[in-house]
Amino acid sequence: MFELLTSLGHTLFRTRNVVFPLLLIIVCALLPPVSIGAPGEGWVVLAGLIVLALGQGLRILTIGLDYIRRGGRDGRIHADRLVTGGVFAICRNPMYTGNVTMVVGFFALAGNPWGLIIGSAIGWFVYRAIIAAEESFLVAEFGEEYREYCRRVPRWLPSPPALLRVASGHRFDWAAVVLREYGTLMTTMLIVLILLGIKAARADALGAWAPWLVGIAVLTAIGWGVARFLKKTRRLRPWNAS
Repeated sequence: MFELLTSLGHTLFRTRNVVFPLLLIIVCALLPPVSIGAPGEGWVVLAGLIVLALGQGLRILTIGLDYIRRGGRDGRIHADRLVTGGVFAICRNPMYTGNVTMVVGFFALAGNPWGLIIGSAIGWFVYRAIIAAEESFLVAEFGEEYREYCRRVPRWLPSPPALLRVASGHRFDWAAVVLREYGTLMTTMLIVLILLGIKAARADALGAWAPWLVGIAVLTAIGWGVARFLKKTRRLRPWNAS
């Protein structure tokens, strides 16, 4: 069973940038978001945004303290070194924990209870398979060093006190966050705006919401453009850049 999960994880690792947009589209098409103005909907939106912020915040903290490249090489899982510092000292997969939290946040924002349950479960399973594939690679690559790391550090959830301790004990690299996370930040914001637009349209209120949604989208695009310019021109560089 673990071998099957690992094999599936390698495939999902290569296609993960397509899998999650498709998951969101399919689930929201079959289980539509709840319309703006429905009873309790304001609290639903707030809860979704808070969960999203927690997931994105964990990603930002991880990148700013001790970043590990998760893009792989030639579509395959790859690691030049075993990263055990920063947030990785208290959680083996903080980026993926953040991603799963964000998946939950998106479906919570959509507001359909069954969509939240099914979408979140599928999202967790996808990342569990990817983690299984990465663990298999890391055991083969780093051997006992990685096994000892696994014995010390949990796979998913860091404790809040440990997270605060790590955050207060490291220099935070905002430049690294801007340069390495601007794409994800833009994508997150656009998905939020699209979901809010769908919810407004289902309440026949898109006309009232459109100026705000478009305005925020324009500001998001400007921020993305500035970050990309700074990256391409190397006017902003992480302090720990090699």
